[in-house]
Amino acid sequence: MSDFIGIGAAAKLLGLSTSRVRQLSDAGVLTATTSSGGHRRYDPETLLSEWQTHLVGQKQLWSKAYPLSRLDESHVWADVKQVLPAETTDQARDTLGYAVTEMVNNAIDHSGGTTVIATVFQLGSSLTIVVVDDGVGAFLRMKEVFGLPNEAAAVVEITKGKRTTSPDKHSGEGIFFTSKAVDVFELSANGYTVIFDNTIDDVALQQTSGTGTRVVLKLSVTTVHDLVDVFREYMNEDGDFDRSTPRIELVTTGGEFLSRSEARRFAAGLEKFDRVVLDFTGVKMIGQGFADELFRVWHKANPSVILQVRGTNPAVDLMINRV
Repeated sequence: MSDFIGIGAAAKLLGLSTSRVRQLSDAGVLTATTSSGGHRRYDPETLLSEWQTHLVGQKQLWSKAYPLSRLDESHVWADVKQVLPAETTDQARDTLGYAVTEMVNNAIDHSGGTTVIATVFQLGSSLTIVVVDDGVGAFLRMKEVFGLPNEAAAVVEITKGKRTTSPDKHSGEGIFFTSKAVDVFELSANGYTVIFDNTIDDVALQQTSGTGTRVVLKLSVTTVHDLVDVFREYMNEDGDFDRSTPRIELVTTGGEFLSRSEARRFAAGLEKFDRVVLDFTGVKMIGQGFADELFRVWHKANPSVILQVRGTNPAVDLMINRV
């Protein structure tokens, strides 16, 4: 990613219009050089770093681009570890080490890209680490591998766990546990951003722009929350990952779940767990077909899986109780 690019390519890389890139360049947010022909030229690595700084709104401590070919994720963490604030607790260091290596490894094995850029920001005791690759995008990759109807349908897959596009190399646990371990986890790709804010127990889905996959990890460097406790919450006494908490609201942006096909798509992969807590927070209603397919048909086919529900309103409860 060392070759300079024109303003059109820069706009595509950032998911912005060329006029917006020009405006940010004039304002000094983005650094551009001028070619002999008078055209703006941008260094992609600098461009992404400056744009991330602008988005995050925090002081940048460090940034580095790595070729994905033959990259070892531990080398990225070794570099990141060197710039952690002195007050970083052992718990924060363990959590960030796990999160950074898992996200970089995903870029290595899944993205199909050539470069990954890691950047560290700080604001007070809050640390933000951004990992960006130039690959095909995580949601498009999931859509293609799982045969989903669109990229939006792929978003829910990351809330399940044990769903991976490379089962020979991965267990599908990395994104799941990382999204639970840090204070705030954001994953952006293919026009969507899903945000897990564990400080308020909230999940949000937004439409965004940009290329590749962008992961944002936010954590207080003074945290005393232990990473082991995060694993323990979703594991049994033998250390097996046996519990999932998928967020039904992410299946669609409409807030209504009516069809059997939606239920079958949502339930895909849940048979791998012993316990599944179905989170209906934010769901206004479900259809009889959705409820019957999930709570009768699917559960009859998978009787060993314990289904529990939370976050339901009276309308959702009514449909579930009728099954």
